[in-house]
Amino acid sequence: RYKGGIILADEISPDTCRLWEVGTGNKLDKDRFRRDLGNIEDAYREVLRRVSQ
Repeated sequence: RYKGGIILADEISPDTCRLWEVGTGNKLDKDRFRRDLGNIEDAYREVLRRVSQ
C-alpha cells in the first residue's frame, strides 16, 4: 500500500511480451531462443536501441 492505495507494477521486456518487427515479422523476443532463430542478445540490443531513441 502507498498513501492508501495499492500499486501494481510489472516489467515490459522481451522476456514478458511478444515483439515482432513490422513488415518482416522478425521476432525480437525470447522466441528467438526457443526456436533457434538466431542470436537473442542481438535482438535484445535492437529492442533497447529502438526504445532508447
